[in-house]
Amino acid sequence: MPASRKRILIVDNDEDVLIALEQELEGQGFETTTEWSLPEGLETLAANQFDLLLVGDHPPELNCERLLKLLRRQRVAIPCVVLHSAARHPFSAEYLRFLGASGVACKWNFAEVLDEVCKCAHIPLGGPAPRRHFAAAS
Repeated sequence: MPASRKRILIVDNDEDVLIALEQELEGQGFETTTEWSLPEGLETLAANQFDLLLVGDHPPELNCERLLKLLRRQRVAIPCVVLHSAARHPFSAEYLRFLGASGVACKWNFAEVLDEVCKCAHIPLGGPAPRRHFAAAS
């Protein structure tokens, strides 16, 4: 758990993902802000200070490849973790890192997301996190 609350912006077009990540990360001591669309997320990012950006891999308005290139071109200095939903991602983790992603994680595997969040926010994990997947909200 972070000593001072790190601020995380989560952008995904899946409400279940937003709710689950918000609850899990806030339960770990992080402060979260969620946005449903990439334009809203970029607006929120420009208007506020965040320590980390978590973004879904397939925002309808812009794919993650173009988003990472946009962030790099605009010199946005924030660690960005790309959240994918499938075991096979269309872009390799190495390619996403080459484009500027700080990490890549399966959005339904909280232990994997938390590991990437802690690495990118420079927070040591307090022991192994339980390996579990989110249950989709009904």
